Formats: sequence, C-alpha cells, structure tokens
Amino acid sequence: MLSRIILLSLMLAALASCFKMKDTPPTPSWHKGVFHCKVNGEEWKAQCVSDPLFGCNAVDCQYYWDTKGFEISAVNITYDKTTNNSLHFFARPAIIGTAEIIFLSREYKDWNKPSGCRFHDLDTTSMRRLTILEVDTVNFLIKGTFEFTAINNCQDTVRITDGFFHVNFRF
Repeated sequence: MLSRIILLSLMLAALASCFKMKDTPPTPSWHKGVFHCKVNGEEWKAQCVSDPLFGCNAVDCQYYWDTKGFEISAVNITYDKTTNNSLHFFARPAIIGTAEIIFLSREYKDWNKPSGCRFHDLDTTSMRRLTILEVDTVNFLIKGTFEFTAINNCQDTVRITDGFFHVNFRF
C-alpha cells in the first residue's frame, strides 16, 4: 500500500511539472530607488556605504503635491571614499512636464576636492531642466529626468546630463 502511495505521489508530481502553473507576475519593485546621471560624461549613480546601526539611504526625495514643490538629494560614496560627492536640487512648481531647476547654492559637492573648490553652484546661464514623468500619490513614487550645469569658486564646471530617477518620496 505504501509503495502505491509513493508511486501515485511521484506520478502527480511529474504530471504537475508538465502543466506548470502560470506564475503571478512579480511586484514591480525593481524600478524603485533608481537615481543615476552622467557627471561630465561619466556614469554616476546614487550609492552609499551602509552603517551597521543606521544603514544608509542614498536618495532622499520630497514632493508636495499641494504646493507642487520638489526637492531631491543623492549621494555617491564608495567604501574607500575615493568617490565622495552629492547632488541636490529643487523646482517649484514641479508638475507633470518640464520645470526649471531653481537657483540653489551647492547643487553638486565633491568632498575630495580642496576646501575652496568643493561646492558647485547652479550655473543660471545654462540649461537647468527637471521633467516630472509620473507621480504616484498612492505608492508615493515619482519618476523624472534632469540636467543642469554647476560651477565652483575655482571655475571648475560640472555638467550633469542624462539624469533619471524613479524613487519614493516623502511629503
């Protein structure tokens, strides 16, 4: 009797593998937390070194749909600190479509440069564009593109191009 049960179980398992059930699609979480761009033509992505106590969050985004305010910060820090820089910009009003990034000092920071050359301010004579592509106020997700140019006191220019983000926001 036991051998028949085992044989029947094996046959059912083989039969079930022939008629593979359709898997439910994976939750679309793969797109969350994406922030990347090019800095002077070089790939740049948000990343940080996790702290054992507090972890890390490479991107912080705030979006206020009532006042249409948008602000985002991202860091790129490697474990050995050979790369240690950050981006920060905001726009108002930030609605679906294209908006101008508002002037703010210290848009781009490179902490590996000498102290007088670390902070790059927005170059208001160049293109400074933020495009909001999607806002999901149920799941608190926002997607968009950006580009701008920043310059420091040492007259070094940083050109940010091909910027893309798809991140959670807080309000």
